[in-house]
Amino acid sequence: MDKIERVTHALAGEEVDRPPFSFWYHFGLQHRPGRDHAKAELDFYRAYDLDFLKVMSDYPYPLPSALEAIENEDDWKRIEPIAASNPCWNEQLSALEMINDAIGQEALFIETIFSPWTTARRLARAGGVEMARRRSPEVLLAAMDAIATTLADYSKEALKRGASGIFLSLGAASDDVMTAEEYFIWGRPFDLRILEAVREARFNVLHIHGKRIHFDSVLDYPAAALNWSHFATAPSLSEGKARSGKTVLGGVDESVASHVSAPEIREQIANTIREVGTRGLIVTPGCSVPTDTRETNLRAIKASVERAR
Repeated sequence: MDKIERVTHALAGEEVDRPPFSFWYHFGLQHRPGRDHAKAELDFYRAYDLDFLKVMSDYPYPLPSALEAIENEDDWKRIEPIAASNPCWNEQLSALEMINDAIGQEALFIETIFSPWTTARRLARAGGVEMARRRSPEVLLAAMDAIATTLADYSKEALKRGASGIFLSLGAASDDVMTAEEYFIWGRPFDLRILEAVREARFNVLHIHGKRIHFDSVLDYPAAALNWSHFATAPSLSEGKARSGKTVLGGVDESVASHVSAPEIREQIANTIREVGTRGLIVTPGCSVPTDTRETNLRAIKASVERAR
């Protein structure tokens, strides 16, 4: 199989010649132009011969003019939708276009989108979004609605630039952040807004970030596959696959990837393939691997899936 066939079959739960694989980390190139971001992503893809590329765009969501952080209710009121045509997106969208020009015929790539809750938290001072939720809930909800609208429009534009879907990282679907009941108000409507905007994309992945995740709260979301840190939080990968009926991404414990040996990485993956099988499985970490992870450890991932032929 070629890379696109392999991933497409895996997403459909069909037979594959071997499980597809990929991994990713933060390049930290938000200070560089889009061409440098694209080059780093493409170099990474080619160096490890990944089956698909998850683009990690670290460019920050823009703050209203003259603000360094959201600090009060008036600041939250300044959050408005930002059109996908706004120049603030030029660098990351141009990077997607360059990636598509380079590998669009040989491999799928998806764009990383951080949830409206995560985005709101990053715009504010430490603890600011939680304070706004207590003191000015309607104002915060309006701001998150604007952020969700913006990210939905940006996601649609990413597809136009060649992405086959998005990797939506949910930042609030965890008991460490809020209860499942609270997530229904503060997370679900906004996360769904984004996914619904790109429902027709063939490769949308839902990443449920954190520990003590609200796994069952998101099973009806329109995504082809699920990803979570299954070494650190329930359910197991095999149980999650059975409960969701979706393809799962996992098999590598990202929390230890930088300080275990290559044989231990291979053992993690071999155990995963034995437990989950080769259908409906894409071998990846449960979240970003540390940027100091040894090259030998990363190369062990492809070697492991090759043994599953």
